[in-house]
Amino acid sequence: MEKGKVCCIVGHQPANLPFGCSEKDIRCVRLKESLETEIRKMIQNGTYHFMCPMNLGAELYAAEIIEQVQKDNPSVTITAVLPYETQAEDWAEPGRDRFFETVQHSTEEVFTSRRYDDTCIAKNLEYMLGFSDELVAVWNGSPGNVEYAVREANRRGIPVIQINPELV
Repeated sequence: MEKGKVCCIVGHQPANLPFGCSEKDIRCVRLKESLETEIRKMIQNGTYHFMCPMNLGAELYAAEIIEQVQKDNPSVTITAVLPYETQAEDWAEPGRDRFFETVQHSTEEVFTSRRYDDTCIAKNLEYMLGFSDELVAVWNGSPGNVEYAVREANRRGIPVIQINPELV
């Protein structure tokens, strides 16, 4: 396995994306293209390990892109860093199936908490940032968990690549 930098990827879920769940929307297509461009650029610059919480929306898009990239470059790995064991339990079946399929193809799976509580998302982000050399954030600037990740990365001096889903 090739040594390299580690990147944490976080991003908005469909409720905070301008196109919602509509993956045929040109804005979603452009977002996925932007993610793929950034991921491939990072790999060219020595990033071989990715960490992702695998939520619906931008995070699963990124994980699926990395899965495709792995076919051409088996040195690339992805760790599904999940905030709690039952993360997808209440999701609608198509999203839940997609989640489990993507997690199954991950190189590694880590749970940072057994159950959901008020601190599990922050613990999950702290865990990923503790290993990360860079952060990709699909973020429109709104408050929330992605904002927290960006703020914490900046505080730690971790470079942030922001992709604003409203501007792609």
